[in-house]
Amino acid sequence: MNNKLVDKNLFSKLPEESQKIIETFDEIVQRVKPLNSKQLYRMPETIKELSHLLTDERNSRRAGYMNDVPTLSAYIRYFMWWNLVRLSPLFAGFETNPQTKQVFQNLPENPVFLDLGSGPLTVPIALWLACPSLRSKKLTFYCLDTSQNALSFGEELFLSIVAKTYKATPEQVEWNIIRVKGEIGTEIRKKADFITCGNMFNELYWNTSKPLEEISKNYTNLLLSYGNEKTSVLVIEPGVPRSGRFITLLRNSLIRKKMTILSPCPHMVDCPMEGKKGGKWCHFTLLTDKAPKKLHKLSDSAKLSKDRASFSFVFASNVVDSVVEKPVENSKNPQIDIRVVSDPIRLPREKTGRYACSSLGLTLLEAPEKALSSGDFVQVSSHQGTSPKIDQKSGAVILELSV
Repeated sequence: MNNKLVDKNLFSKLPEESQKIIETFDEIVQRVKPLNSKQLYRMPETIKELSHLLTDERNSRRAGYMNDVPTLSAYIRYFMWWNLVRLSPLFAGFETNPQTKQVFQNLPENPVFLDLGSGPLTVPIALWLACPSLRSKKLTFYCLDTSQNALSFGEELFLSIVAKTYKATPEQVEWNIIRVKGEIGTEIRKKADFITCGNMFNELYWNTSKPLEEISKNYTNLLLSYGNEKTSVLVIEPGVPRSGRFITLLRNSLIRKKMTILSPCPHMVDCPMEGKKGGKWCHFTLLTDKAPKKLHKLSDSAKLSKDRASFSFVFASNVVDSVVEKPVENSKNPQIDIRVVSDPIRLPREKTGRYACSSLGLTLLEAPEKALSSGDFVQVSSHQGTSPKIDQKSGAVILELSV
């Protein structure tokens, strides 16, 4: 029988109190750093200007742009809000997935976390909202960024959110936030048990003339230089082809460093969606229909409407031994682990499919249109001994999921 395994899907539902924080995030920001009516009126225009700086006008962007108060406020009220919407369900999924859950369960007594390119502490805040099991740990969180203003604003937001989600008073919270001003490579006092990095590397490799292969190797060494002997690494980048290519190369380098890939990959063999020019790249998409209405309204006002949010990521560790489950011995019909990646695709004969990743390589999974979502984990019988069907257009192995 072919069953979808919910506990290995990428995304999980947030605790109710955390969902409420995301719904009212704009109100929290306004209480921490209030804007006057004129500034609020101009906010959509400021957001649109910042969007250009982050995309098509990135070559003209000055260093330290996040120290500018209006720019920082626009970033937090729009980009950070959207990042919390997309990252929090992913992090919540880490608490239910058997492999990634082990990382949190096996943390040492006083764990050290490091967030590189932390900005206004988006990743630490998303972890707090999504992973209640971490809240009571005596945790030191180094947050490194070039913008002291962003770090300071982020810490105030974090404390405000803690006060709304934690039964104890903020003074009793065990997380110790240590702000570090500097670029990646800046020394911190302790080795980290968990290293995170969200949307930072694309700013470093986007316009470089160096090959991405070389860059990914160098950054892998730099990331692991921050870690303890036993450590975990989570890197998240925008869901665009160049970022997908970087994540695949980073994954390859981490595997060569004897790290186990816990998510999103259902295997440790070569990535079939490696993001080469003109090819498919590994990225996952969340529909935004359940995002806060006020955030959608702000997006519409800035002429930046969103119906989906996508990203590429890799979660690696040497704390957990293996992500690959051993096949049942003497099984005539072993199961293939598959991670769904794409949106639905119309196939001939009125069928629907989704591109997916498996140990067989690029996989085209035939299934009812509404049976699956991007990021879902499924197991399908391999029908050992029979030749698999191959999609003529993509070269993908075709497997059928019956639900």
